[in-house]
Amino acid sequence: MLRSGLRLSLAQRGTSSGWRVSDFRGRTRLTVDGRTGRHQVLLPIEWSHEQADAIRDAVLAIHNAYLAGSSLDQAIDSALAGDEQAGASGSGPIDWPALVERFKARKLSSGAIKPQTWNSVYQRRMAELLAFFEGKRPPTNPRELLEAVTARWSKQPGARGRQIQVQQTAALLRWGVDSGTLTPEWAPPLDLDPYVGRKRAAKTITTPLEVKHILELVDAIPDARWRFAFQLLAAYGLRPEELQHLQIRGNRLWCEYRKSTSRGETQPRPLRLLPCDDWAESWNLLETFKSQPLPPMRPGYGAEDLGLYMRRRRRWQELRQNYEAAGEKLVLYSARHGYAHRAHLICELPPKVAAAAMGHSVETHLAAYSKWCGDDVVDDAFERAAARLGR
Repeated sequence: MLRSGLRLSLAQRGTSSGWRVSDFRGRTRLTVDGRTGRHQVLLPIEWSHEQADAIRDAVLAIHNAYLAGSSLDQAIDSALAGDEQAGASGSGPIDWPALVERFKARKLSSGAIKPQTWNSVYQRRMAELLAFFEGKRPPTNPRELLEAVTARWSKQPGARGRQIQVQQTAALLRWGVDSGTLTPEWAPPLDLDPYVGRKRAAKTITTPLEVKHILELVDAIPDARWRFAFQLLAAYGLRPEELQHLQIRGNRLWCEYRKSTSRGETQPRPLRLLPCDDWAESWNLLETFKSQPLPPMRPGYGAEDLGLYMRRRRRWQELRQNYEAAGEKLVLYSARHGYAHRAHLICELPPKVAAAAMGHSVETHLAAYSKWCGDDVVDDAFERAAARLGR
């Protein structure tokens, strides 16, 4: 219907035979059977009923320039350049909806984005922007506009949505100025950081899992395979992914996992139970490993698979709520953090020793676990040191 309607409209306006438009992947394709053969070109206009008038006007402008002696490419360039200048300041109020449509057309025609990207990412942001120009006091400069579009994120500095809104608003203004559609006064600030803002310091990402909760979770896991996986995780302070890289060497359980980091690659290591964890020793994990299979987990997705299983356990859900109510967060890594916590507080192992047992560098260890060393922990360590020295 759109194609036939445009064909009739163009014919009525006097275009020569051989001029026709069609859809090509959501954009308008102009086909011309002219003096030097057939030419096809994609116009920076979306193929839709809403753009019918824009398609017709663009083709007529190209046709008139072509009849005046311009080549087809020259006719297209001059017609579209004239369309972009139509909204320039100095010839009347800025037509912001038209500016957004031309920005959209240029984004699509250049291949910078796909139509679905515009619909899913840009469209909502542009609609919010346009709403401010329909109000009683529309923005009169780029700074007022950026302040307006970020107002609803006033309590969320650095939020991803706020960042995207600022970036896309600035991109529209920058393109408008570069194309001559807007005057230079509408150029966005070079430094957009004040409008994006910075996220405030977050609370502790995760927290050590207490021993009593480890034992409660073990009792709450009905499947022997998943229960064994969680026991290994808690007893040895493993990363979830390391469950798929265990083997027996001699009469010890080893982890063969190698993790690449900025500080290098971790090395295979023997696994050790902490001297304070008699509850883990009673599980007899080495002998169990010889006969008890681990649950099916996808290579590289151990954390996701085990995490999904645990999230379905009622006791895990209850504990997560309890930890969150205390301002903390319970995740699978909480079992590994619990291992580190006990290594320092109960076993009094030096950071270098604990780091080696857990398979990472001392720097990583201190960066990850020093945040749990509050005044109460320091005081307790000093008291125990004084007791050992008989003071």
